[in-house]
Amino acid sequence: MDERITEYRDAVYEQVVKVGKSLGNVTRLQLLNILAQGPKTVEVLASTVGLSVATVSRNLQILKQTNLVAIEREKNFVTYRLNSERVKQLVTLLVDVCEETLPEMTILEKTLAQETGAPEALTGDALKTKLMADDVCLIDLRPADEFASQHLPGARNVPYDQLDQRLAELPKDKEVVVYCRGRLCAYANVASQQLQAAGFKVATFNQSVWEWSQVMTETE
Repeated sequence: MDERITEYRDAVYEQVVKVGKSLGNVTRLQLLNILAQGPKTVEVLASTVGLSVATVSRNLQILKQTNLVAIEREKNFVTYRLNSERVKQLVTLLVDVCEETLPEMTILEKTLAQETGAPEALTGDALKTKLMADDVCLIDLRPADEFASQHLPGARNVPYDQLDQRLAELPKDKEVVVYCRGRLCAYANVASQQLQAAGFKVATFNQSVWEWSQVMTETE
């Protein structure tokens, strides 16, 4: 084999491995999934994942080295964001592959649904049909900053930690559909259990806002 081919092949594979290594960590995958919702400061990220600022900063630097995340500076504020829409797609594809190849992934999802009594999650097409019929109340359980960054059409923002205090705002004459950060997030299932116990008819949408945007793009 031509030596140039061997050198090139080994070199490009090494670059791909760099990205693979940066993804091979629970904390870094969590950070990417959270940043898929919108830019955040290190302090907010640390609070969200329950780790120290120093630990989160170290992991962000690893992601920055492979250009999966980027920094935005404004005066004294520094925020992190995903470097491109491709990174959102990458995280989504990783979950897709896990669901297709790892029985444990499917078992985890089914167990959570059974433990919370959550109904089968709506597909993007099913949710679109319900929204067009205007017979559901769509609830975004994410923090206000993520809702402000992007949300599903017609959704109300009721952050998960405020749900108990805001039940009176929700209609009893419509089905309540709850969603959060997607399949790597359990909040929608747990919230559906709370709502069912309070007497609401509930459905869940366990895909991310980005996944929803892809459904809309495909059907346009």
